[in-house]
Amino acid sequence: MKGVRLLEYGGELVFDDVPTPTIARDEVLVKIKSTAVNHLDLVEASGTARQIFPLDLPWIPGHEFSGVVEQIGGDVEAYSPGDAVFGTTTGMGAYAEHLAVKAVAIARKPSNLTFEEAASVPVAAQTAWEGLFTHGHLEKGQTILIHGGAGAVGAYAVQLAAHAGATVIATASDDDEGYLKSIGASEVINYREAQFEKVLNRKVDIVFHLTAGDTQERSFLVLREGGYLVSATQPVSQEAAAKHRVSGVMMRLAPSGEVLGRIGRLLEEGTIRPDVAIVYALQDVAQAWKDIARNLPGVHGGPPNAPGVARRKSHGKIVLRVASREDEIRRRAYELYLARGAQPGRELEDWLQAEHELTPE
Repeated sequence: MKGVRLLEYGGELVFDDVPTPTIARDEVLVKIKSTAVNHLDLVEASGTARQIFPLDLPWIPGHEFSGVVEQIGGDVEAYSPGDAVFGTTTGMGAYAEHLAVKAVAIARKPSNLTFEEAASVPVAAQTAWEGLFTHGHLEKGQTILIHGGAGAVGAYAVQLAAHAGATVIATASDDDEGYLKSIGASEVINYREAQFEKVLNRKVDIVFHLTAGDTQERSFLVLREGGYLVSATQPVSQEAAAKHRVSGVMMRLAPSGEVLGRIGRLLEEGTIRPDVAIVYALQDVAQAWKDIARNLPGVHGGPPNAPGVARRKSHGKIVLRVASREDEIRRRAYELYLARGAQPGRELEDWLQAEHELTPE
């Protein structure tokens, strides 16, 4: 099968032939349709966090995916070959045509989502869910402050919190105010023009911290006693938390197929929605990584400037479409069919020619 590998820390991504994985009894083999790009992919590949995230090189990136079950392990009962699914890898490896993954880490793909949309969901949406409900203990009627509300995780946090009946305040740039209010934010504070702790006229029950800098330290000033500060980006000072009589935790995502299934039902109902910024082909992953890198560490970057690169939206995930050899042959055969005037009866001939063209000598 084809896949993308990193051969050494900080090295180039290589698109080539890789072994097709075998599955354990509690795993399924998924034919990947799409995968998404995450900041963590770049951090791990750089080697700067190798003490926390050591890699077994050569390494196939990719934390989340959508696709179709092709094979199931002997202990798997919830899924069958042909099922459309999405999920989070229990290791990595989604930048490839096939993936072996634990059945407990996947859920059925919402029927109203494309594979590209579904691939953009698992990491960001589950991080938001766990931050709000597992660690923040969010309840109806509470008030939550979300730093970085227009980012991938932040957008799901805004939607989920609003759906739960909370009052949602988000920090973002002025360009994001309309977007955030359209997905459930009651108030948006422009972090470029005002310090949130000086303009907030009330205490909040939860702060969900998704940014960097001194934002976390200043967040203690707006939390009520007994509140929760949940960070997905940096450790929380337990000394400061004790001083302000609040709880503080740095979370790490613990993927759950059960939680993802609940999120999937909300997506299928239209209660929350995904957001895809741009879709690249898997073999164009290097450009996709350049795209996400130029928009870090903030979450409000502009579109790529390279000639010939499609413009991306200012919100949403970057997604990679994984096309198999069969997909490529089908695409080329259809091109030939149209070029010949869409003549009936020539489909097999077109397919065979496309197969010949795309098969290496």
